[in-house]
Amino acid sequence: MKTDFFQTGGTLSENAPCYIERPADEQLLNALDRGELCMILAPRQTGKSSLMIHAIAELKKIGIRAAIVDLQPLAIQKEPAAWFNDVVYQIERSLRLDTDALSWWQNNARLGPTQRFMTFMEDVVLSEIQERVVIFFDEIDSVLSLPFSDDFFTTLRAMVNAKANNPILRRLNFVLLGVANPSDFIKNRSRTPFNIGKEIPLTDFDPASVSRFEEVIGNDSKSVLDRIFYWTAGQPQMVQKLAEAVYPLPAEERSPEKIDDIVQKAYLGTRIDSNVHLKFIRDYLLEGHKKVRKTLNTYKSVLDGKPVAYDEQSPVHSRLRLSGVAKAENNTLVSRNRVYQTVFDTQWIKQNTPRDKAKIVIYSLSFSLVAVLAWFFLIQPKFTFVGETIHYTAEKETSLLVAIPSQDIERVKADGRKVPLEEDKGFGKGDTIRVTFEKLEVGENRRSVRFYGKKENFERRILIIYHPDNLWEIPIDLEMVKIPPGEFMMGSPKDEPEREDNETQHKVTLTKGFEMQKTEVTQRQWEQVMGYNPSYFKNCGKDCPVESVSWLDVQEFIRRLNKVSNGNYHLPTEAEWEYVARAGTTTPFAFGKCLNTDQANYNGDYPLQGCQKGEYRKKTVPVGSLTPNAWGLYDMHGNVWEWVQDWYGNYPTDAVIDPVGPSDGEDRVSRGGSWFENARYCRSASRLKNLMGVRPSFIGFRLVRDAD
Repeated sequence: MKTDFFQTGGTLSENAPCYIERPADEQLLNALDRGELCMILAPRQTGKSSLMIHAIAELKKIGIRAAIVDLQPLAIQKEPAAWFNDVVYQIERSLRLDTDALSWWQNNARLGPTQRFMTFMEDVVLSEIQERVVIFFDEIDSVLSLPFSDDFFTTLRAMVNAKANNPILRRLNFVLLGVANPSDFIKNRSRTPFNIGKEIPLTDFDPASVSRFEEVIGNDSKSVLDRIFYWTAGQPQMVQKLAEAVYPLPAEERSPEKIDDIVQKAYLGTRIDSNVHLKFIRDYLLEGHKKVRKTLNTYKSVLDGKPVAYDEQSPVHSRLRLSGVAKAENNTLVSRNRVYQTVFDTQWIKQNTPRDKAKIVIYSLSFSLVAVLAWFFLIQPKFTFVGETIHYTAEKETSLLVAIPSQDIERVKADGRKVPLEEDKGFGKGDTIRVTFEKLEVGENRRSVRFYGKKENFERRILIIYHPDNLWEIPIDLEMVKIPPGEFMMGSPKDEPEREDNETQHKVTLTKGFEMQKTEVTQRQWEQVMGYNPSYFKNCGKDCPVESVSWLDVQEFIRRLNKVSNGNYHLPTEAEWEYVARAGTTTPFAFGKCLNTDQANYNGDYPLQGCQKGEYRKKTVPVGSLTPNAWGLYDMHGNVWEWVQDWYGNYPTDAVIDPVGPSDGEDRVSRGGSWFENARYCRSASRLKNLMGVRPSFIGFRLVRDAD
C-alpha cells in the first residue's frame, strides 16, 4: 500500500500520483492551442491551481512557454502603476527574462500603467521569446475590489482584440483563474463588457475517474469509494481528503461506516471556524455583499428541492455557485453535496438570515467594502445590465413596451437611435416606454435598449423572433384525447405524504367534456408555429417537450395556432389539468401511492416517502416514451411542469363547479413536476407558482380545446 499517494493540502505538483484528469484538462489545452483566452472560474479547493500546474507541464511539451502571476499578494497595492509594476516583475521572474522589469518600468514612466503593460508584453516578452507564451493570472478575484480593476480587464480585452491586426500578439495568450464571474470583471457599464474568451467548466470527479484510488486503497474498496461519493458527490478536495484518511487503516477497518465516522469528525461534528474549507463558504455567503437575505432564501429553496432556474447574470445565483454549496446543472441550481447540505442546512439558514435592516447592514458591509462603495457611488456612476428577454412578432416592424429601470432616466437609445421621450415627464416604478424596432430579418434579431440616467446607465437586450404569418404551419401529430365530464376531489388529503399547505382538498364538478393533448407540446410543434426553438434541451431532439417558454409566450403560440388552424385551443384550467392527471384515482399519483422512473421522468434519487429510488436522467425525454395514465395521457407526472390558465391563489373549502381560479393575481400556476423534481412535486395535487414572464428549462405546456 502506497503511503505517499494522496495530497489534500496546497497545489499538486505536475508529477503528483493522485492528480485526477477531468474534461477541463483537455478543454483547456485545446482552447489555448487555438489561441483563445481561457477562464477557469470555480469555488475554492476545486483544483484550479493544480489544473494550471499540469497544463503548464503539457504546454512545455509542445513548445509553449508559460508564466504564473499570483494576484493575491498584489491586492495591497492601491495605485495602478505600482500594481502593474508588480505584475510585470512576476512575469519577468516566471519567464526568466533577461530584461530587468523594474528598471524598464521606471524608464518608461512617460506611458500610463495600462499602455506600459501592453508595451512590455509586446516589446519585451514577445521580443525575447519567439515561442508562444501563455500568462496565467491566478486568484483573479483579488483584483475585483481594486479601484482600477476595470482598467486591467479592458487592457486584456484590448490585447486580445488587437491580435486581428498585430501578428506578433497572436503568440500571446491569457488564462484567468479564481472565484469570480465574468460579469463582475468590468463594473462600468458604459464600457464594453468582458465578452471574450472561453470559460472552462471545472467539473467534480466522477466515480470512473478515480479508479486509481480503488487500486491504492485496496481491492475491496469500491464500497468505500461509493460512500465517499455519497457524501461529496465528487468534490475534489473532499474526495482526496476522505480517501487519504481511510487508506492507512487496516483492511478490515476500511468500510463505508468508517467513512461516515471520518465525515462526522472532519465536517459534520466540527465547528465551522476550525475548518478552513467550511469557513470560506460561510464567510462568502454571509459577508461582503448586500443580498444576504435573498441569497439564503434562494439557497433554502434549493435545499427544499424547489426548482430554481439558474441565471448566470444573477449575483445571488453566482454567489451560491461560487461559494460551493450549489451548482448549475441543466440550467437549474441544485445542491452540491450532502456534506454541505448537512452543515449549511435549513436550521443554519434560519439562524443566519438577517431579521432586520440593521443586521443586514452588519452582515453586508465590511470596512473595505464601505470604502469601495464610497468610491463607487460618490465618484463614479453605476451602470447596470438589466437582463435579456425574447419577443415573438409576425411583423417586420414591431413596437414594444420596455420597462424603465430607474426613475432618473434622461434619455433612451434603441440600437443607437434616440427614442423620443415626453417632455417634463418623470418616471415612476413600473413605468414603461414604447420602443420601435425596424427592418427585422426573418428569424433571430438581437437588439438593445440603453437608458441614460443622472447617476446610472442601464442596458436591456432583446432577442426578437420575426416569423411572418405566411410561414406559420399547423403542427403535426397534435393528437387530442376526449375527456368526459365528471366529479373528483381536487387537492390532497391531510394524511398524504409530503403534501403542502396550498393543496386544500375540495370537491370539483366539471360539467362539460373537453379534449386534452395526449402529450406536451414538442419542440417541433413549437417551431412550426413560432419559427424558433428556445429549449435548453435542444439535443434531446424535436420530439422532446418544448421548455424555456413563458406563460405569455404560450399565449402567443395559441393565438397563432388558432388563426392558422381555425381551432379553439387554450390552456387547461388547473381543475381540468388535475382531473385528467388523476384519471379517476385518489392516490398521490395516477399509478398509485408511489411513482417509479419507468412511469415518469423525475429525480429518482428522491422518491416519495416510503417508496423506492430510481433513475435520475437530469434532462427531458421524448414525449410519449414512458407510461401513459389510465386515460391514455403521457407525462402528467414529470418531464416538464405544465403551464395552466389560472392565476395562483388559495383553494376554496367548499364544493365548486367548473372553477377557473382567481380573477387576477401576480403568479400563474404550473402543474405536474419535471425532470428535475423530487417525486413530491410530481404528485397529482402539487402546484407551482411563477411569474408569467419567466422561462425556466423545466416548464412547458399542453393544450386543450372545447369538445365538438
